[in-house]
Amino acid sequence: MSTEIDFKSLWNKQPANDMPDTKEIFAKADKVKRRTRCLLIAQNLTLTAASILIIYVGWNIGHVKLTTKIGVVLMVTGMISYLVSYNQIIPIVFKSNMESNSRDYLNQLIRIKRKEDFINKVMINIYFTLLCVGLFLYMLQALTRMTILKGICFFIITFSCMAICWFLQPRLIRKKRKILNDIISKLQEVNKQLEEGANSEQ
Repeated sequence: MSTEIDFKSLWNKQPANDMPDTKEIFAKADKVKRRTRCLLIAQNLTLTAASILIIYVGWNIGHVKLTTKIGVVLMVTGMISYLVSYNQIIPIVFKSNMESNSRDYLNQLIRIKRKEDFINKVMINIYFTLLCVGLFLYMLQALTRMTILKGICFFIITFSCMAICWFLQPRLIRKKRKILNDIISKLQEVNKQLEEGANSEQ
């Protein structure tokens, strides 16, 4: 006999007034899943296109300097390493039967949270560091062909945009993490209630 708890059967046996209202929870979880999936696709397309463009431009500049080549390698390495790490979420967010029961759903969301925590704490720092250093080296050759004023303006505008992204990122991460934590907490409450119901029937 299977020792697995059939959450779906237990759900159907619950009295109407005791049944947890999970429609809103699953709706929010599905929304998070869709957003993660769309972000995953968008980042893959954007960073892949950016890598190809950087390589093309970098290697087609006349008399390419060593600093430019190193900059290209660092930027592309940062983008690829970030994508490789982030794409580990693909099997989870594209899983078709996540909603089979609340426990499976909870486990999938916890896996997403753990992977995103690693990406947000480690990979984003690596990505931005390689991108900034690589971009600086990449720009050196172009800056030598500009006037001092144009070079300074170009440098300030470029790194100001990156600084804005750097400081906005933690706020966006905290907002997404809070939503995911709330959903996980509610699903844990649902599972606890169903398990208690299962134990009371034994």
